[in-house]
Amino acid sequence: MAERAMSVAQAHAPWRAGTPWWVTGIQAVVLVLIGLFLLLSPAAAGGVILQLIAAILLIESVLHIVAELRAPRGESDPWVMLQAGIGATVGLLVALRGWLVPTLDANSVRTMLAWGIIAYAIVGAAGALLTRGEGEAWLRPIVNALLLLLLAILLLTSGAENAADRLGLLGWVALIGGAALLFLAWRAYNRPRSG
Repeated sequence: MAERAMSVAQAHAPWRAGTPWWVTGIQAVVLVLIGLFLLLSPAAAGGVILQLIAAILLIESVLHIVAELRAPRGESDPWVMLQAGIGATVGLLVALRGWLVPTLDANSVRTMLAWGIIAYAIVGAAGALLTRGEGEAWLRPIVNALLLLLLAILLLTSGAENAADRLGLLGWVALIGGAALLFLAWRAYNRPRSG
């Protein structure tokens, strides 16, 4: 049962070229909901946003690693593994900072998360551009990298004095990013089917 569930999850992983339109659609809806949460409830969002970003980065990276390790010999992508290793490391450090480094202040955590996201985005974009084949499979990683770079810039430029402004801006970035992913899902839905 677990083997079957894992094969279904691997077949529909959002980073695969043949990802169904509805997977990208779900990602878009989640991003829109996070954007609305940030805009409508900034006080509640302020306390959990770094942990939420780290948890999402960690989960996505672990899924990348598992999928690549399960790929047939010769079909795994070293760029995806490198990106996932960066994401898992940063996500784990931020998520477990209370146990690993309890004296780490919020500004240091924000900076560490931002630079980790920058490295994650650059490796993902480089891998997509260097290994791109035919079609538009490379487009989603580029859009993802641009959104991640915007997130990293917001994290690097935020502090206690402008946190509310940055959360609002982050909410708008999430809404716009969700709209971009909805557009990509719509394009995938309307793409002519072969066979």
